[in-house]
Amino acid sequence: MDIINTWSVDNYLSLIITIVMAVGSVFALVQWNSSIRIRRAEFLDEIINKLWFDEKMARTMHLVDNNLDWYTEDFHKSYSDLSYQIDKLLSYFDFICYLFFIKKLSLNEFSVIRYEIDRACASPSVQAYLWNLYHFSNKIEAGCSFMYIIDYGIKEKIITNEFKINNESLFLKYLKF
Repeated sequence: MDIINTWSVDNYLSLIITIVMAVGSVFALVQWNSSIRIRRAEFLDEIINKLWFDEKMARTMHLVDNNLDWYTEDFHKSYSDLSYQIDKLLSYFDFICYLFFIKKLSLNEFSVIRYEIDRACASPSVQAYLWNLYHFSNKIEAGCSFMYIIDYGIKEKIITNEFKINNESLFLKYLKF
């Protein structure tokens, strides 16, 4: 008690300033946290809008989601709009899986679009396409463009573990490797 009685005005002002700074710091931290959550929500909204409301992406997802047989031996003969749209969709999913693997997307955020990625991984045509690309890229010693979605599918047991083995009994071989 004696210490408080001997405090000068400067000591009281220093204490008040310290308390105000502490309250201000807590307030700033809360605001910063809030702005980060808002930015993350806006980013997730951009992902969803592109995937669900971009007409070409939605049509391509429809092919994948309904297991339509689009991957045939003619797929690689000419670079068609379909091959462009499939690559665009898979690149988008691969990027999302990349963000999830490096923990830039939380499990809750990822779960919003997980269904679409799971459906893509389960699609026989997507699997055959990715299998061909994976083994072709290994043959020419280049990295496969879609490794994050492949690794995600294998990790989640949507794509078989044997996927990375060059076994032509799994899928038809359309690329020369």
